Amino acid sequence: MFVSESLVFTELHKTAGSHLLKLLSTYVGGQQIGKHNRIPEDLRNKFVLGSIRNPWDWYVSLWGYGCDRQGSVYLQTTRKTSLRYCVQQLPKEMGRQRPAVGHIARQMQSDFKKDNHAWQSVYADSSDVEGFRQWVRMMFDPDRAMDIGEGYGFSPFSKHAGLLSYRFFKLFAALDERIYDDSLDTSFERLKMIWNEQGFVNAFVRQENLEDDFISSVAQAGISLSDSDKASILDGKNKKTNTSSRKGVSHYYDEETANIILQREKFIIERFGYDVNAVLR
Repeated sequence: MFVSESLVFTELHKTAGSHLLKLLSTYVGGQQIGKHNRIPEDLRNKFVLGSIRNPWDWYVSLWGYGCDRQGSVYLQTTRKTSLRYCVQQLPKEMGRQRPAVGHIARQMQSDFKKDNHAWQSVYADSSDVEGFRQWVRMMFDPDRAMDIGEGYGFSPFSKHAGLLSYRFFKLFAALDERIYDDSLDTSFERLKMIWNEQGFVNAFVRQENLEDDFISSVAQAGISLSDSDKASILDGKNKKTNTSSRKGVSHYYDEETANIILQREKFIIERFGYDVNAVLR
């Protein structure tokens, strides 16, 4: 999370957050507090900036990062039970001050049964198209939702939406503990209503249009950039940080896996105007 007098920014994983933090530090000024933090309620009245990415590209990036043996999803899916994770890390990921005994027991029981070797096999080679497609099937398999960790399997989001939508609403909507309420309806139509009622982000930077969206967003926040600053920012197009080893996104998908993303990340796809036809070409 980045906090300044004019705005607050928190990074949705794998959406060029490292680059955005550098831009904010250089051109806005402020303090970085952690990285993927939830924004506290007392800061939500500021101008809030969020980040987003094409879901099809996001999942390829997440998988490619795992093929490089990096990231929390890779670590949690490919190992067996970790008491330290369940007691220390899981509560933080779920926004809790202390661990809940029921959550610890359920996560450890699930991890004990987890086929971590199956997960390891789909991360073996970042050029393996079928490995990626099998990974997508596994990521959206309800019976494997607990494998992913970070509270996803405890949330109704795992029934109707993907990990990207879960992280999106966890960071950018005022659901807080209710994101784990079994009565929460996470169907597509209901997610639109939840966002209209609970979403608190004023502007988003799309990774695909990062520099232009950044300039536009800070202007909305009342921050003035000089022409030379804007030119320097625009000069940074196509320069990436924290990248993973992989080919272009359309290389990996077939119709089945592209449609899995289309259905489970429908809220984000519709809200930000992403198009499956750009993937299946």
